[in-house]
Amino acid sequence: MVIAAAVFLCACWPVRAAAELFDGSGFEAVNWNMRIADAEKAMGSRASRVRNQHTGYEYLRASPYDYLGCPYVLVLNFDKPGGPLSEIVLTYRRDANPVETELACRDGLSSLRQKLGTPISLDEGIRVWRLKTTTITVVEGRRGDVQIRYKPNDDPARRSDLTPR
Repeated sequence: MVIAAAVFLCACWPVRAAAELFDGSGFEAVNWNMRIADAEKAMGSRASRVRNQHTGYEYLRASPYDYLGCPYVLVLNFDKPGGPLSEIVLTYRRDANPVETELACRDGLSSLRQKLGTPISLDEGIRVWRLKTTTITVVEGRRGDVQIRYKPNDDPARRSDLTPR
């Protein structure tokens, strides 16, 4: 299961659907309460620690990370030093990919939208879903770029883990 591994389940969703949605390796033990060192251990060699030049805060980055059949750059953000995981960001930049890759990326994104259902907000390439513990935002650019953002819905003290219930 990917980081997103079932973070994003409504209580009524079947657990199996979540596993199919966020399939991947290295994220089984990741949860919203994790600090960067713990997330780094859970991800292993798939992610490296990087420092944001503007804020000075560290984050984890994995590139490329295969998600939904597409090569994304995966970033795990932490609000402040010593703070818990605050955001998961996957970014796909369309380049001179073969047509097959482009089709696979579209199919993967389409399956994500289908499993999440009707968004609470839809506006010019931006879709937002609010699930039990997570808000998911998908931004599709005009040139085929895609960004998927996962953010916890509540304050860090009340966050639950990302594993399915």
